[in-house]
Amino acid sequence: MTLAMLLPFTIVAMVTLIMSVVTYIGTFDHVTTELGSDHYAEKCPEFLSKFVPESFTMPMNTLVNIGYIMVGAYYSAVASVRSKQQVFSAQDCFMFYLFNFGAAFYGVIQTLRILTQMHKFAVMDQWYTLPLFNFVFIWSKSLTANPQPTQSALIMALSLTSYCLAVWTEIGFEIALAFHIFVAVIGGVTAYRKFPATSAPRTFFGALLSCVGFVVFKLLDLELPKYHSLFTFISGHFISKIADILQIYYVNVYFEALTLHKNKLKAQKSD
Repeated sequence: MTLAMLLPFTIVAMVTLIMSVVTYIGTFDHVTTELGSDHYAEKCPEFLSKFVPESFTMPMNTLVNIGYIMVGAYYSAVASVRSKQQVFSAQDCFMFYLFNFGAAFYGVIQTLRILTQMHKFAVMDQWYTLPLFNFVFIWSKSLTANPQPTQSALIMALSLTSYCLAVWTEIGFEIALAFHIFVAVIGGVTAYRKFPATSAPRTFFGALLSCVGFVVFKLLDLELPKYHSLFTFISGHFISKIADILQIYYVNVYFEALTLHKNKLKAQKSD
């Protein structure tokens, strides 16, 4: 890990630690989550169940989480290469590192949820989704308005606090998530309007379609096996995670295009 990566990694790790402590002390013990194999369509094949630990009952839904870490590592490396090419500033790299370290941590949290089926990890899985979507809005603001760090920290704090809706109503998380998706889309569109990179619309719709796939296939998880037994192995939940990983990938591609366009315009003005 380079020195430039150390600060964003520390920030993500500290936020994750704070969220973990808040969850561990029981703040969200009454939040409704889905636990147990009954809530998942995937079943471990008989030939495999004899050779794996008892907790490894959903191999596809477990292993797919590596994708979050791979995308996070890949685009952190891309940001470093862009920096060496002098087409990304230190601030540009900082934003890429923050988002992608967050994505990698999210992959670990989801793995722990699948393996343990513990309520606290299920809460962390839900809760962690919100700051990831919120960061897309902050990222957009950093391109268009260059907000102060305290402003970004306040926006993130409000995002984290919004999970308290899940305590007050069973659909509180869904309400908060819908709002975060809406704000992320608005932020992405606003950033594009200021820096209309040619390739950006295609990747924007790729991210949007992946987001829809993430939601829809997760909802269809228990319905798809009614049509074919294949969906007890390649389940709707597994496909939704593939869509989620693609969503993170497309967000990176989108902001890479906008950032390059912004810096190109800046270079032209300075000439």
